Amino acid sequence: MFDIYKEMWRKRGMIQSLSIQEIKREYAGTLLGFVWGLVNPLMRIAVFWFVFSIGARAGGPVNGAPFFAWLAIGMVAWFLLNDGFRLTQKSFRSKRSIIKNTPFPIAILPAVQILFSYYIHLILLAVIFVLMALSLQTVSLYNFQLIYYDFAAVMLLLGIGSVTAPLVAVSKDFGRFLDTILVFLFWMTPIFWSADNLGMYEWIIKINPFHYVVQGYRDSFFYDIGFWEQPLYTLYFWILVLVFFLLGNYLHKRMKPIFLDTL
Repeated sequence: MFDIYKEMWRKRGMIQSLSIQEIKREYAGTLLGFVWGLVNPLMRIAVFWFVFSIGARAGGPVNGAPFFAWLAIGMVAWFLLNDGFRLTQKSFRSKRSIIKNTPFPIAILPAVQILFSYYIHLILLAVIFVLMALSLQTVSLYNFQLIYYDFAAVMLLLGIGSVTAPLVAVSKDFGRFLDTILVFLFWMTPIFWSADNLGMYEWIIKINPFHYVVQGYRDSFFYDIGFWEQPLYTLYFWILVLVFFLLGNYLHKRMKPIFLDTL
């Protein structure tokens, strides 16, 4: 039932090695190296803070949390989800030369891209964590929930990648459609605004599993809310992840002959 995920587990050493190679390849020939993985997201956080807080004058505290800190934590979670989603759906097509010319265990490619994204995420998260601790002058045990929410994000991305990678390998149009969906998710995930503003319609946003991770980050930093305090929402999230896993395994097995010929 979970054949491709068993293969990922058996090849976990290869996945780690390939993800490190991806990092080296990404920053090869640059003077600052992996530091560029910090520069881009930090600049984007600063720009969005300036636009919404200074330009739009909409930067008041959010449920008691300083807007800049609230925005930064939400965007750190979003960067992981965004990069993982973007890279995993193209993982087969971007590596077609390897797939076509070598007996390569292609099922592991989405996991390689997720781990690559996660390593970069950890560096950014460490920087933001230190900045939050210094600015808020507090560290809570709830902060360590980030381990759980990172695991949840990785599992979600693995399920989504397993579903989308075979489809994008067969159709470039589907890849473009997913790029559009990602833009939609960016604005429909409460990064710059609170879902509390929707009142009785908040459930619409909660259907989006990205919200579970982003809000979980904020709950861990600002509101001291444990994931166990939201049992139904947590159950919904993991059921959705399970559905992605089952569908991804099914599509990979059924579509493998098709996308191998298409690539």
